[in-house]
Amino acid sequence: MACSAKMHWHGGVNVNKANALALMLAAVASLLAPAVSAGLSGTWELESAYNSHQREAQKLESLLDLEWNSTIGDDSYLTAIGRLRLDREQQLRVSGERADSYSPINGPSWVGDHGELSLRELYLDSEWAGAVWRLGKQQVVWGEADGLKVLDQVNPQSFREFILDEFDDSRIPTWMINAEFAVDEASSLQLLWIFDTTYHELASFGSAYAVTRPASIPTPPAGISLQLLPAVVPDDPLQDSELGLRYSAFIEGWDLTLNYLYHYNDFPVLYRSLQGSTLLLQPEYERSHLLGGSLSNSFGELTLRAEIGFNSDSFFISRDLSQRGIANSGELSSVIGLDWHGLRDTLLSAQWFQSHLLDHTPAIVRDRTEHSLSLLYERTFANQTWTFKTLVLQSLNDKDGLVRPKLTFNVQSSLDLWLGADVFYGNRQGLYGQFDDQDRILIGMELGF
Repeated sequence: MACSAKMHWHGGVNVNKANALALMLAAVASLLAPAVSAGLSGTWELESAYNSHQREAQKLESLLDLEWNSTIGDDSYLTAIGRLRLDREQQLRVSGERADSYSPINGPSWVGDHGELSLRELYLDSEWAGAVWRLGKQQVVWGEADGLKVLDQVNPQSFREFILDEFDDSRIPTWMINAEFAVDEASSLQLLWIFDTTYHELASFGSAYAVTRPASIPTPPAGISLQLLPAVVPDDPLQDSELGLRYSAFIEGWDLTLNYLYHYNDFPVLYRSLQGSTLLLQPEYERSHLLGGSLSNSFGELTLRAEIGFNSDSFFISRDLSQRGIANSGELSSVIGLDWHGLRDTLLSAQWFQSHLLDHTPAIVRDRTEHSLSLLYERTFANQTWTFKTLVLQSLNDKDGLVRPKLTFNVQSSLDLWLGADVFYGNRQGLYGQFDDQDRILIGMELGF
């Protein structure tokens, strides 16, 4: 089990000592480093969400990001990003506790009922031994799909707002060594060693976006109660570390990658056992190999994108309790996307997602093959002062989906105002339909400085 070193304060507040130390080290390093130049910048984002079904505020969130950049010597750069999140409402968090999916060296440094403070990123960029190195806490992005992910599995993700957060905000940066070597003028090789045993942060039970669909959470029979046991979390930074390898090349107009990741599935596997009239759920994390690739090319006003990924071990809820209620299958996932810029100041983008189980059985609580579509429309007006954007995600299997319109007004170069909505619809057994009562209207602003 993961063992987090933390102090508890009164009022449901806790502090992770490892991250508090990292914050202090970042500040000291920034002050003591022989910096040629240094600068502080940041953003302040304020967003309010109103649940149109329950007719109540879902969140009133203030998000402050501060970024410190300094030049060290001739060719090294230090970046530190801190984040303070405050939310007056408690719909997205039901307790001020630190999730046990974080490793002892990651996660918020302070957590309260209405906020958290975290060291978002801290890394050193430098060049030596013929490679470009990024050492520290960081994000690594593989793939460029909108809405859903195929190859972008290096960093875990926060699901406190399902998939409604921007990927850059919902990704959880992790501590790693990231090195990129030039193979020739048109290709490179990236190596990752991730020794941070942090996994997805799931929405807590009772919060607005807690998962309830049967394909993710088993439904006990009548007269049977459900008990969730503490998760078995791998926490050895050496034995449980993850390794990544990506080859990138530009060949005759095509951007190509080949990707490999030896990792833990970031979603816990909910093993089941029946004890009397109680169904016990034991969350555990399992290893998998991800092998895949991507390609993209532009043909005039049209851009073609594609990703494919094979996971050697994916785990799904099964009706057969003889295997602890879980079935293991290889999974082949893919996405094909087309982006069209044929109209002035307009982008149209369509994507087709597919997930296919190689070892499907009738006991698995999902279809052998699942299909989803996405459509993105984005247009700017009045000399790019106004931007209207709508993303639609549709499951063809469950006939449910999500519509996300957003209108943004660029008041000045550093200030944006927006009005938007998140509308779920369809089958309540589906990925999107389970949140049919969580439709919301949003209003927000972002100020850069």
